[in-house]
Parts: sequence; structure tokens; C-alpha cells
Amino acid sequence: ARAACVSQGSVYGKQLRLLCANIGRNPSLLSKLLSGELSTARLVRMAQHELAPDDLKEMRAVARQRSFDQAVAQRAGEEERRFVSRNGSMVELERERGEDGE
Repeated sequence: ARAACVSQGSVYGKQLRLLCANIGRNPSLLSKLLSGELSTARLVRMAQHELAPDDLKEMRAVARQRSFDQAVAQRAGEEERRFVSRNGSMVELERERGEDGE
């Protein structure tokens, strides 16, 4: 019965491997667990991103923010460049450039 609990495809086995890997890589997580700051009940319910070391969490947060900022800036730039007003109506700038041969 115990072997079935941690078999390759079981949810419990996957979670156990995830916990073992992350506790080994994250000294802060291990310290919190040993000091009682983090309960075992909370530990087993933590998602993978919560188990990551703090520096990795920070790097991921910075990357997410940078990606978001770039997407917003790109979208704003596309909207500004895409349309131009001609005689009271909006005309696509790229289409106009293509017709003029510019």
C-alpha cells in the first residue's frame, strides 16, 4: 500500500518529490520548517512557486513585471502608430504607407 502512495504517477508521489527537491534547494524553507514558523500542514499544501527560494521568487517577479511593462508599451506604441486621422476619419498608417510606396 505504501509503494502505491509514492508510485511514479500518483499525486502524492509527485508532491513528495517536489517537497524533497525544494527543501534541499531552499535553506530558508528548511529553517522555517525546523523552527516551527512553517507548519507541516501548510508545507504540504504549498504550490511549487511558493516553495522556491526567495531569490528565485524575486527574479520571477521582476521578469513578470518587465514582460508586462514591455507588452503595455508595445501595445501603446502600436496603437499610436497604427492609426492616423485623415479628413475626420481614422486610417491605418501601415496601409497608407504601403499605398504611397514609402
